[in-house]
Formats: sequence, structure tokens, C-alpha cells
Amino acid sequence: MKQRVTVISFDVDGTLIHSVGAHANLLHKAAFSHGFKDVFGLDTHIDVVHHHGSTDPLIIIKVLEHHGIQKEEAMARLPEIQAAMERYFQEHTDQAAVGLELLPGVRELLARLQALPNAATCLVTGNLEPIGWGKMERLGILDLFSSPRFGGFGSDFCSGNTAETWRDRGEFVRIAARKCEELHGSVAARYHVGDTPMDIQAALDAGAVPIGVATGIFSRSELEAVAPEADVIVLDSLQDVELVLQKLGFN
Repeated sequence: MKQRVTVISFDVDGTLIHSVGAHANLLHKAAFSHGFKDVFGLDTHIDVVHHHGSTDPLIIIKVLEHHGIQKEEAMARLPEIQAAMERYFQEHTDQAAVGLELLPGVRELLARLQALPNAATCLVTGNLEPIGWGKMERLGILDLFSSPRFGGFGSDFCSGNTAETWRDRGEFVRIAARKCEELHGSVAARYHVGDTPMDIQAALDAGAVPIGVATGIFSRSELEAVAPEADVIVLDSLQDVELVLQKLGFN
């Protein structure tokens, strides 16, 4: 019989890590720009649109629409841009940690969860999968996630719905749960940790318990206001590891 595990999925940017300095999130942003240039000949960048809490494919669509490209064409050519982004990232992986830092408590929390036989940790992020795991590797925490690795990523699914980005994230949470069932055991409980209202909405949509952390651009009060009637946990950060473990039912 498979063991029963608690799945804890983590968003990446703003949750586990934050961007710092003049070269904030340098390689990821450069990979986007390379993809736009390689496939469409556009000299552009992602900051021409609002993208906090979105997913890589939906950001690509928004940027292309900003430049007058129809959504249908953008959707059709997503695989090309994503492949160009992934190649660029792999070719410059030594720069993957430039402009990024781990947030307080992250390393200790992942290490504590790794030591628990009934905890399964993964990423659920809008990042393309090689980019998400690439950041973890260069920041020295890749081996702290459950092995075999699993999760839900921007490269797994794209609806094209740029108005309700949380819906795609909800699908990522479901994908991660299915992968966990295949690799680690039946799922007893699911938690998703993220720093945006979209993370909270996604977790609720997928039947997981949301844990909002005010370590990104959204305040604690903004996160608490997303679904005041729902079972939502909101924390200032992941720094108090004992408190986080308690909220996850492990302490």
C-alpha cells in the first residue's frame, strides 16, 4: 500500500526567492527577451505589461498582444518561444542566480520538511519547468525538494486566459497532485504556498489549502481580503519555521 503524504507546493518568485538589485531576475527576463527576438524579431521585454502573479506563457501572450499580435497566433507559437527561452536559460545557466536571493526561513523549512517521511514538497509556479528548477539548483536548494521531483509549471498548461491567471495556476496545483500520486503515494492533504492573490485563488480552485505569504508585492491585508470566508492561512513570511510547520499540521 502506498503511504499517505501531505503535499506542500511552493510558488517560486516572491515566495521562495526575491529579486534584488539592478540585475533583478536577470536570466529569466533575458530568456523572455531572447524568445521574443528569436521567434518574432521583437526587441522587447516583459515589463511592458503587468505580470505579477501571472505565468510565463500568459506573460508571453500579453507582451505579444501589446505589440499587436493576435492571441491566436501567439498561442500557436508558444511552443517555439518557450523552447527558445529554455535553450537560452540552459546556455547561460551560470547566471541563473544573478539578481536573486533566498528569502529568510526557506532553506531551513525545506530541510525540515525533507526529513518528514509523510511530506512531499514540490514547485507550483508559472515558470517554465527547466527555469524553475534551474533557479533552485543555482541557489543551492534543489536537493531539498522531494525526489523524484514533481510539480506544476507554466510549461504544463496554458489556457490563454490572461484576465484570470489564477485559473491556470489552479490547474498547476491539480497537475502536481496527480504527479505526487504517481511518484510518492496517495495524497492525504494539500497546501499551496504563494505570495499573490492568484496563488490563493488557485489553491482554493484546486481544493488545496492556501498559505499566503506577504513576501512579494502584496501586503498581508491584501492577501487576507482575497477570500475572507474561506480556509486561508496568511503569514508575514516563512521565517518562523516552527509556525509554518504547525500550520501544515506537522508540529
